Amino acid sequence: MIDVAARRGPARERGFTLIELLVVLTIAALLFGLTIELARGPQPRTLLSSAARQVASAFRAAREQAITHGRLEVVMVDVASGAWIAPGTGRRQLPRGVRAVLFTEDTNTDGHERGLIRFYPDGSSSGGGLSIEAGGLRYDVLVDWLTGGVTIHEQRPVPRKPAIL
Repeated sequence: MIDVAARRGPARERGFTLIELLVVLTIAALLFGLTIELARGPQPRTLLSSAARQVASAFRAAREQAITHGRLEVVMVDVASGAWIAPGTGRRQLPRGVRAVLFTEDTNTDGHERGLIRFYPDGSSSGGGLSIEAGGLRYDVLVDWLTGGVTIHEQRPVPRKPAIL
């Protein structure tokens, strides 16, 4: 009679190898790190950058509609509430804690809280822009009056040097 246990070879111990344990621990550490990062929420730079791109997109869309439809288009900005209204997009809101300053002609303002940036059928505009800031960071979304072109400028905080006495 043939011994079946002898044919199988030496008895193999059950368990995990060191490599398998290291792979599992590495994956667990990565998942833990990702969870912590997601729990902290978006960083101020990310929120501000996203808001600047949304404002710039609204300005560009208004310019495109003015050119396409051959009529004046207006973006209304309400800095008190941190909102803007652009053609085709409706009312949009800046994130909480973001401060806005509107730059435009005096004839396009309603006091210090609301103002307009106009886009004309030839592509030009009334010019101006919106400066948004939070957490020591600032983005300027500027509209060129001649071309109607929209640009975003990140204004990095300048570290202050100690005064020499």
